[in-house]
Amino acid sequence: MKTYCSKSWTDINIDFENRMIRHCCKAVSYQFPETLTEDFISMSAGIQERRVQSLDNIAHNDCKQCWNDYDKGNSAYRDWANKWDDSFMEHHKPLLVSDRFIHYIEIKTDNTCDLACLYCSAGSSSKIAQEEGKVIKDLATEHDYEVFKSWIKNYLLRRDLISGQILFLFLGGEPTASERFYELVDYIESVAHLTSKHIRLEICTNANSKKFLMDKIIDRMSTSKLKWGIGISNESFGVDAELIRHGLNWDRFQENLVRYMQSPATELIVMSPTLNAFNLKSFPAYIRSVHELFRKNAPNKQMTWHGNFISWPEEMDIANLPQPYIKYIDEAIATITEYTLDKNYVFQDSFIDYLNTMKQRIGTNYNSNYKEVAEQFLIRKQNIKKTDALIALMNNLDL
Repeated sequence: MKTYCSKSWTDINIDFENRMIRHCCKAVSYQFPETLTEDFISMSAGIQERRVQSLDNIAHNDCKQCWNDYDKGNSAYRDWANKWDDSFMEHHKPLLVSDRFIHYIEIKTDNTCDLACLYCSAGSSSKIAQEEGKVIKDLATEHDYEVFKSWIKNYLLRRDLISGQILFLFLGGEPTASERFYELVDYIESVAHLTSKHIRLEICTNANSKKFLMDKIIDRMSTSKLKWGIGISNESFGVDAELIRHGLNWDRFQENLVRYMQSPATELIVMSPTLNAFNLKSFPAYIRSVHELFRKNAPNKQMTWHGNFISWPEEMDIANLPQPYIKYIDEAIATITEYTLDKNYVFQDSFIDYLNTMKQRIGTNYNSNYKEVAEQFLIRKQNIKKTDALIALMNNLDL
């Protein structure tokens, strides 16, 4: 098996709060040096080593999450995240020791969030940190942000970049609740005119914001000189969504999704589901509800799907389930296929590829006690969240 993956060349994932960087959201993180430099952001010793070893077909330790999945017989994130093939690698080989391919820049400023999702952690949710009594210290310095801004400007000024589009994706927590988000958006806007590249601002949002915060982000988008991509983080329908993504209001979620759809600044909406043991049953209904909302409210707005999966906490991993649960993925494939003629639904093949790899994942780590394990997991979560409602999710494990 070839070990290269486009993510090693195209991605930067920067976490200011923890002063860490990685290249691919599944890869091992590198700690910032005491004094952050621009070279470290895109050409650290670690990522240079990984690129070189990938060219020599060495399975680098940074990517151990994918290698571990393969060792267990599972599909891995790389199966649909890697966008390059042997022909591309051979054609661009002289350039592959550089950082000229970077075009996907993920930014996490802090963990501010109003949800406490079952598969999230205190480091990514201030609500969970509050539930668990943990104090998450923001380690970022003003120097870190100034260096990053300088890197952005200098990178956009370069004339040797390969991609015609540069994407800045803001993560959280809930990025729209962070003041640093608006600060960085303003800066990117201020230097975007320096390049002829197409620059898109993106957010990965839970779409649960109350009206005052939704008004704030929609107003900011309306004054933007750039186009926006909106990633919607959810994977379940109705009550299931409210239980899995603890704190979600389903009606408000749908209202906010429509507001994002109808904003003139929105160029693309990416539905970003994370498959887990508790959402499979309602996933087809979620797919249908999303597409019907688009048909009714924004039939000309481009949208697509980009999936992920739970590997932690292990209790929620679909690999633990028996193979008959594949029927829910088949139902999801059948449902999404109904909408392939919609002119606004783009990049369709990659989502079908993702769903097929999810079919392969089910049952690869089958645990005959999966229901008991899941029940104990939900009981623990209920105690932390001071609710007795989560146990209702056990109904989703009845085939």
